[in-house]
Amino acid sequence: MGSVFNHDIINNWLALTHIQMNVANELEASLQEKHDLSLKEFYLLLFLSEAPEKKLKLQNLESMVGLSQSAVSRLVSRFEAKGCGALQRHACDNDRRSIYTSLTEIGQNKLDHALITFNERLLTTFPEKKVEQLLRQMVRFKEETS
Repeated sequence: MGSVFNHDIINNWLALTHIQMNVANELEASLQEKHDLSLKEFYLLLFLSEAPEKKLKLQNLESMVGLSQSAVSRLVSRFEAKGCGALQRHACDNDRRSIYTSLTEIGQNKLDHALITFNERLLTTFPEKKVEQLLRQMVRFKEETS
């Protein structure tokens, strides 16, 4: 019985990760095509837009975006190299070793347009009520197990 139970858990986990990967790939393709943004760049803009003063230290962005410190630094550098003016980096006044990245007005506008595409793509993939219900259940589950 234990092996059947474990097999079901594994199959459910694999199904969940398969769905997540497919949706992430669809989101990535839509964001690239319409806004020249990767999914990680979109998340970077989103997290900055929600932060106080629309700025965060690079080390805070690591866990939020799901990348290492060096990968976040490269992500910000690549984003800056695009020359679109969406981000601005500056040294922390209290600790010169820390670097802040902030969202500019251009970045906020870029995010606002990308959010429309992001939401449209999600709603095309899932009926709205089902997505909300599923996400609420997953958040509740995470809170219960934390």
